[in-house]
Amino acid sequence: MIYAKREILKHGGLNVIYYSLRDINVKRDITAMLTLVSCEDTWKLFNLAREENLLHMAISEPDCPRLPLGEAIVTPMLKNGEELPQLVLDLRTVNAYRWKSVIILYDYTLERDMVTRVISSFTRESSDIQITGAAVSIIELASYAKSSDNKNNIRKKLSVINIDSVGTNFLAIVSIDTVQMVMNASKTLGLTTAKNQWLFVISDTDWKNNDISYVTDWLREGDNIAFVYNTTMSHPSCVGGLQCHVEELLQMFTKSLENAILQETESAIQVSDEEWEAIRPTKLERRLFLLQNVQKLILDEGICDNCTRWRIEAGETWGKEYEKRVLRAEDKLIKVGTWRLSDGPSLDDQLFPHVAHGFRRKNLPMISYHNPPWQILKLNENGTVTEFGGLVFDIIKELSRNLNFTYTVHATEAESSETLVKDKDFLHREKYNVLEMTDLVTANIPPEILKKVTSKEVALGAGGFTITAASERLVNFTYPISIQTYTFLASRPRKLSRALLFMYPFTPTTWLCLAASVMIMGPILYFIHNASPVYDYKGIPRGKGLSSPQNCLWYMYGALLQQGGMHLPYADSARLIVGTWWLVVLVVATTYCGNLVAFLTFPKIDIPITTESPLPKLRELYRGMMKDQIDYDKMFYEVEQGRHVYFDWKTKLIYFMKKQYLVTDRCDLTLGREDLFDEKIAMVMAPDTPYLTLINDEIKRLHQVGLIDKWYQNYLPKKDKCFQVTRVTEVTNHTVNLDDMQGSFFVLLLGFTLASLWLLGEVLYTTYKAKKKEQLHPFVS
Repeated sequence: MIYAKREILKHGGLNVIYYSLRDINVKRDITAMLTLVSCEDTWKLFNLAREENLLHMAISEPDCPRLPLGEAIVTPMLKNGEELPQLVLDLRTVNAYRWKSVIILYDYTLERDMVTRVISSFTRESSDIQITGAAVSIIELASYAKSSDNKNNIRKKLSVINIDSVGTNFLAIVSIDTVQMVMNASKTLGLTTAKNQWLFVISDTDWKNNDISYVTDWLREGDNIAFVYNTTMSHPSCVGGLQCHVEELLQMFTKSLENAILQETESAIQVSDEEWEAIRPTKLERRLFLLQNVQKLILDEGICDNCTRWRIEAGETWGKEYEKRVLRAEDKLIKVGTWRLSDGPSLDDQLFPHVAHGFRRKNLPMISYHNPPWQILKLNENGTVTEFGGLVFDIIKELSRNLNFTYTVHATEAESSETLVKDKDFLHREKYNVLEMTDLVTANIPPEILKKVTSKEVALGAGGFTITAASERLVNFTYPISIQTYTFLASRPRKLSRALLFMYPFTPTTWLCLAASVMIMGPILYFIHNASPVYDYKGIPRGKGLSSPQNCLWYMYGALLQQGGMHLPYADSARLIVGTWWLVVLVVATTYCGNLVAFLTFPKIDIPITTESPLPKLRELYRGMMKDQIDYDKMFYEVEQGRHVYFDWKTKLIYFMKKQYLVTDRCDLTLGREDLFDEKIAMVMAPDTPYLTLINDEIKRLHQVGLIDKWYQNYLPKKDKCFQVTRVTEVTNHTVNLDDMQGSFFVLLLGFTLASLWLLGEVLYTTYKAKKKEQLHPFVS
């Protein structure tokens, strides 16, 4: 200290006060404090120094959480080769990982007493730096250096891990030779995924043997793997120990204090004393200045335990397989930072870059086709996508924001998947064989999308595709973005013709029965009338009136029309028949009149097709259904005319209805009332993609907050008068007009026509008889 004051501190003075732990008093006018106490006491003194804005420099015991980097300096005293627990703890205190549970795998490179210290580094809690203990699971992989059984042993040990119960975070403290076996076994068992985190700590490397670039051969797309490996140097120039650190800290502090004094002096001489008192640095500002200078000097000039170093690198794997360039080994590793005993971890990047930053703005290619409202694409004359939108791309936009990627959209045609069968190169790949031709035909995904997704030319098939068993054998479907129901589009019911309104009160069967009754009752009346002996008894002649079958028939017909007849029977038996017939006529006429009034007031409309039905007419429609490619303009005309119905997703039919209304300004189409056949639709990804779980989690979250439903509703056409589904077959009260009465005029016209024809026949017949009579001359002898 005397040397520092004499040789370094040229301006100003420095008073040094020594305290024991029990006698220390930080409330005096003190600038900095250097402590050599236990971890617990170090934190107690730090909290006191923080209140008084003192610069706290501490040398503490091993495995002690470091003081906040921006407020103090702490150096734990460790023996060479025992820095691993402190390293693990330091990474935890700077939030390099935020693990609530961890599975620790270790081999012979971690000694038994060090295992306890590593566990303590994870279970230790501190309210000062806001870290809580993590649940720890321990698995010992091997207790010997090399063995042919190591591979099987590692696989056996890892196979018992259930990530649902013990977590998805792994700390593997293993030798450089064991790294490959652990990585291969974890991938085979499905323990290395885009959601799992693996930190490999390799302690048997050194400054001469620290090239781990060959591990990139085992890195796969979607991995979250980081490496911490030893680069400690063994050289006579390497120094360390308690005395070295104390002298170094005091020397760096004295240099920083000299710089502070020179800077403040230079500023003070440029202003008056009153102005200086107003602008002079506060105690907090001076502490921050001294802290930053001491830390910079230790980093640049520090030598104590400076040979003890660990290097930190992370695998950059997400989105790499979609980059159109040859990747070198160094392209797959990110230099995250280093760790030194004097100042702990110095990180330039995230330990797990993809956990923190997703795809790190990688550009992911996607393929889609125009299919509103799911995908809406605009292309230029070269076929390049210039604009895109729709529900699918609203979801992708949110995914890109949350998972931190950009994307490029390529367009294709929505051709039938049957054309894919003709692609022999695709069919004869190792993954697809001729036995799967049926699946290719029945898959509902356009062939170009299917090919590019399965070959990983694109990261995502951006479209709303129906999830089917056949398609699931070829690609991975994301979590459903929507559930679509089928219904049918039919002609809107129209009013029935009023020309035969007078016939509506009775069914055709009723009319036939009435006609048959008239034809039967006439002969019956004739038989009873002529069979009665009352005429002979009273001497009434039979040659007139109802004695003729024709007159009996006309009497019954006239009575049906409530007109009666010129002749009545004298016999009681015949009168009983006539009276009964009049009662029947009364009931029939009253019923007819009442129903006719109802039909005039409440006109009938055509029966709408709104549900499934077993009626023969509709079953015939089903049997004649067309499933091939159709001309939509022609099809809609046929539907409007009532000759066809169109069965499809309800969403598509709503668009068709809106389009037809905008073109014709009429509501000629209507939707079925019932929704049928729920279908889940989703986007598609490659069969072995590691990102399916991540995408699914994001889509589920969007469903939970209601964003997908809101976007879907935004893309549906605004409802107009055509979207009112007809649910009844009658309309409201109606004023009778000429259309309603046209049937009566038709009957009148028919009567005149028949009477005229009959009259014409009578005239012709009479004329014929008269001429024939004139041609006959009597024979005169």
